[in-house]
Amino acid sequence: MKEVLKKLRTLEAEMEEAENQSEYWMEEEHLDMEKSNSYEAEADRLYQEVYKMHNQVADFIVSLTSGQIDKVTAMLMMRQRRSDVERILEMA
Repeated sequence: MKEVLKKLRTLEAEMEEAENQSEYWMEEEHLDMEKSNSYEAEADRLYQEVYKMHNQVADFIVSLTSGQIDKVTAMLMMRQRRSDVERILEMA
């Protein structure tokens, strides 16, 4: 699970950078819609990977707790209490 969390953090950083680049190329002084669209497509692709990994972590949490935490709650925990979830899973 440690490797999954590490990869998730990396993908999230890459996604944020792609989003920032897309916005940068949409600004009037740098306007290049082709570059902006390219970065936006990359951000979308990365978002899909991030979402899959969030699901994977949520499934692990459900399994780890023998269903005491359901998937919806696990996904909510990933969004709202991320650092706590990571700390706990690093020990698992």
